[in-house]
Amino acid sequence: MDIAKRQALGEDLVALAFSFFMGVCAYAWLGQLGLIAVGLLLASVMILFVGRKMLDKPATSRVDAWGKGLFTIAGVMALLRHPIEVPVVDPETGAAIGGSGVKLPIYSAIAEYIGQVEPTTFLLFALLAMAVKFSGVISSAFAWHLLLRGQGLRFPFWSMTFTGFLIGRFIGTFLPSTIGLDGYTLYEAGRYSNRWPRVITAKGLEKFIGVTGLFLGMLLTLPFGYQVIVDVSEGLGKPEVAPTLAAAIFIVAGGISFVVILGLVWPVILTWGLGILGRFIPGKVRGLFERFVEAVGAYRGQVSLLLLALSCKFVTHFTTALVYFFTALAIGVVGAEFWPIVFGSTIQILATLLSPTIAGEGAREAFQALLLSKQLGGVAPAVLSGALGFIAAEAATLWGGAFLWTRKPHWRPSFALVDGEQVDYSWIDESDEGGFSADAVGKAQASSGENKAGLDVDAGAR
Repeated sequence: MDIAKRQALGEDLVALAFSFFMGVCAYAWLGQLGLIAVGLLLASVMILFVGRKMLDKPATSRVDAWGKGLFTIAGVMALLRHPIEVPVVDPETGAAIGGSGVKLPIYSAIAEYIGQVEPTTFLLFALLAMAVKFSGVISSAFAWHLLLRGQGLRFPFWSMTFTGFLIGRFIGTFLPSTIGLDGYTLYEAGRYSNRWPRVITAKGLEKFIGVTGLFLGMLLTLPFGYQVIVDVSEGLGKPEVAPTLAAAIFIVAGGISFVVILGLVWPVILTWGLGILGRFIPGKVRGLFERFVEAVGAYRGQVSLLLLALSCKFVTHFTTALVYFFTALAIGVVGAEFWPIVFGSTIQILATLLSPTIAGEGAREAFQALLLSKQLGGVAPAVLSGALGFIAAEAATLWGGAFLWTRKPHWRPSFALVDGEQVDYSWIDESDEGGFSADAVGKAQASSGENKAGLDVDAGAR
């Protein structure tokens, strides 16, 4: 294909991607984000990625600039236009009229509810929620920093690792689950170190440690938040199942936490157990165990570093749950109890992480209502506290988008050490625009998986 035809095809594909993205925007405006919107978004991103490769450099830069702008606008619109149900209030008594409610976009619901809340109280606790979340993000970024150090990779924490985390969170605001955060932080560490097997090992272990930090929070708050399970059981009309549900949570959360901590401290025990029980363990579970043991094996002799990283992830998830306590206070929930809200929020966070919705929208509010409506005085306050919790969390880190805009292709971290030696970045093509490429990450992961020997050499060299 000659250059002119290639350019024309690229322009057509970019136009097609734009039309699909307009469909996403339409669903966002209507407050109907769901599987169709996610499908349109994924199709738009993939088509855009193919199309922009066919354009010349100036055209690619323009497309990227417009893409970032539209992506940001659509994401903010999706957040503010998401509908929630709020009660109709009697203007004379100020009490909610039973059985009545109206669906309003989040921005309208917040505007209505804020009118009933003392402004100083709202601002105080909203700012506290943001500060708590920000401290949790720092803790999570530091855990990633530690795991990279454990692989012999050192970067400046504040100017690269932390800002990269903010960029990843900004991208992840508009994508399902943790795709944006995980993908970008992995990409950036791999791009500047050129040690993809090590970075992928660190990211794999970070995922295991991260979910364990969440289960630890769930486990430790269970005794104090048991009333939430009682409330849910009574709401389902089966109060007798509360002890069974609590036992199931204890077994799952405690079992996962125990196995991971045991693996971090004595990985040989898990290896020995797999050798004996391997044929009786389901294939998927066995595969997870094997990947975990392999990742931990690359950190031989670094138990204190791994436990510190796990502690950081525990702090991350605990502070995220704590945010919802402060947002409940912000919207004037009188008598909000600390431990039940924190415990219920840990379950909601897990459900949100597993949700296929964009940034957990809808799932977060639904589970908050299911778990904490009684604790928070009704469905509307529970839904609103969940929505405000997300907004407070994103407000604390959404300015990471500024780093995405300003991090130019020629940007390099002030230092990047591999086994104590500064790298020369010779593998980075100067014509490379430096943009986040999910395709590049996927290829690096695939080649890393095929080249186990390279990973073994890297690990053995330390």
